[in-house]
Amino acid sequence: MGFFQNSKADLGAMAAAALEAERRRFTVRLVALPGSKDDAIDPWSERIEAIEDEGWELDRFSVVPNEKGWVEAYVLFKRS
Repeated sequence: MGFFQNSKADLGAMAAAALEAERRRFTVRLVALPGSKDDAIDPWSERIEAIEDEGWELDRFSVVPNEKGWVEAYVLFKRS
């Protein structure tokens, strides 16, 4: 997997802002380009951990290919 749109710091800051705004749910889309044979997608794990570190808990996770063949993950968090 290759390019990712948001850094873990960016997503952590967005998660903190959503928590401060008293939102009950927070959703992100993670995108990866094909390009590796690795089974683990560590950058996704790092981004999820950055959001959880701000007080969110992963609730649902869905992965789909888009029209370009890239993998997109839609990740829903709830307040922990």
